[in-house]
Amino acid sequence: MSISYHFFSIGFALFSNMTEAPPLPQAIDLVHVQIQDRKELARLRQSATDLDVNSRTLQQGIAIIYANDIEQARLKRLGFNLRVMIENLSDYYAKRATKNVRQAATGSMGGFRTFAEIEQTLNHLANRFPHIVSQPFSIGQSDEGRNIWAIRLSDNPNSYEPSEPTAWFDALHHAREVMSGESLLLFADWLATSYSTDQTVARLIDSRNILLIPCVNPDGYEYNRQQHPNGGGMWRKNRRPYGDGKSYGVDLNRNYGWEFRYEINDLTSNNYQGIAPFSENETAAIRDLLVQQTPTMSVSVHTYGNEWMYPWGYTDLTTPDDPIFSHYASQMVDTNGYIADTAWNLYGTTRGASDDYHYGMHHSLAFTVEIGSFNDGFWPNPSRIPTLFQAVQPGYRMVTQWAGAWVDILSPIWTEVQGNQDEWFDAGEVWRLSLRLKNEGVLPLDAKISVSSKTPNMTIEGEPFTVSLASRQTGVSQSLDIHFAEGMNSEMSHLLEIALNYEGTISYEPLKVWLGEPRSTDLPILTVWGKVEPGALVRIFIEGAAQLPVEVFWSLESGSAQELPGIEGAVYLAGEIHPLLSHMTDNKGQISWLLQLPEETALSGKTVYLQALLDREGKPIVSRLAIVHFE
Repeated sequence: MSISYHFFSIGFALFSNMTEAPPLPQAIDLVHVQIQDRKELARLRQSATDLDVNSRTLQQGIAIIYANDIEQARLKRLGFNLRVMIENLSDYYAKRATKNVRQAATGSMGGFRTFAEIEQTLNHLANRFPHIVSQPFSIGQSDEGRNIWAIRLSDNPNSYEPSEPTAWFDALHHAREVMSGESLLLFADWLATSYSTDQTVARLIDSRNILLIPCVNPDGYEYNRQQHPNGGGMWRKNRRPYGDGKSYGVDLNRNYGWEFRYEINDLTSNNYQGIAPFSENETAAIRDLLVQQTPTMSVSVHTYGNEWMYPWGYTDLTTPDDPIFSHYASQMVDTNGYIADTAWNLYGTTRGASDDYHYGMHHSLAFTVEIGSFNDGFWPNPSRIPTLFQAVQPGYRMVTQWAGAWVDILSPIWTEVQGNQDEWFDAGEVWRLSLRLKNEGVLPLDAKISVSSKTPNMTIEGEPFTVSLASRQTGVSQSLDIHFAEGMNSEMSHLLEIALNYEGTISYEPLKVWLGEPRSTDLPILTVWGKVEPGALVRIFIEGAAQLPVEVFWSLESGSAQELPGIEGAVYLAGEIHPLLSHMTDNKGQISWLLQLPEETALSGKTVYLQALLDREGKPIVSRLAIVHFE
């Protein structure tokens, strides 16, 4: 089936005249079931319609189920020992949200976005950032006729570019797992807003197809809104009707065609897999898009469990690429403390899951993320939205980076060629530089690399060179000789600029050089690159601590260093002080701006002094002084 792309001309109004919602189902409780052994757990799997089992179930002797009073009574008759932990879980979630809905809430449904608000968010991103965010396009329609929307972030966003690797993200296979879709919308917003200030993000968008599908299951998601408009809806499946007036839905994450098996014939089970693989419009749409825009790496987002898992889920056997999956997953969970393992080890047999299909059919390195803890549940406290997103954002960024080739510059190798042999850089010396490089991406790297200096105080002897590295391979570059001029200033840092040209994109990495014995201070560094003259483009570069607000100020005067109470570092600016720029450092503690100097400037021939102020949780810290001379 070919996929037609319907741009965002058809809105949520299509469904405004739907028939009256069905009556509210019986309240669902969160229930603990005591489990003695694997045999009893297997019996519970066959008996419970909504069971949450992971690798810790047998260790703790407790399985979690979500069940109404009728279901609980049936399980008690079967001999299971039950204990209700939270009555009416939907009401519990809604009340919790009401108390905190103003804290970090992004939407009107228990602090989370409705399906209509998801559409509005996608449209807003496309209109605000049309040069890097596509218009929302439909990859297919749900059983009830709703569009399954996707967006692409790229330097050519409205066209799929097969030459660029695709990083795939989808969410809300399960309608009650609201933080999954929320995290993708926040990730899209972070990418788009960081594009102009974060060189890493700029390279990602310029060299990737970043595909996001924030709601695979719009019917189930909208049903939760209809039944519980204030949040807390517990519906999981899609809304396929079965004609008896009471049975609905297929578990979309059991309906994919890799090792699918028709094992559950109870239509009321929340794990009901459907009568055949891809029997559902939603999974068929994903299947067809995968053929057209096959990712090298993908993430399917769910909640909850604080887990980052990978194939296989249908068997306890490991994949041929298990060491590669483990290599990448271990780095992702190093940032948030999640558990990384195969889906089978974490949850037991899960047939028909999307990550098995991505990997088995297309050899995509596919991961499934479970956001949040037991206390967060399916509808976290809205105040937790930023924290939960920050826990997975580094992993999302890594997947996007590693979907193609990706250069990491490791520690440089310096060899003194001419100098006093005291192991420190000094004015008048010559040092030989080689770069240790690693390609952490899944595709081979062919890069052209050059090193330059924006100041005449350092000159470079040697030509640009090429580097070829296989996936996950480390190598050492050719060497260049760096000449440090006599009389270079030892009171400030000097920066070399490393230009990395690969996958059709050039990005730049700084290499800091201190003259004399290395400083023990951790004060941030402020540097200006480029020729400072009217009409020129210069780059302001700051290196400090990660994820801190930063402001840059300038003045035509500087005074002696002043130690001011409550400020770490010495203040040099004097006279009339002007704000220049403000933003946030990235995950490496760095940030850079391109600054267009005016064609006509009264600063010609003058010296300007600059200093950066970083806010470290209310404790200001200032950089060393940067001095620039206008020509």
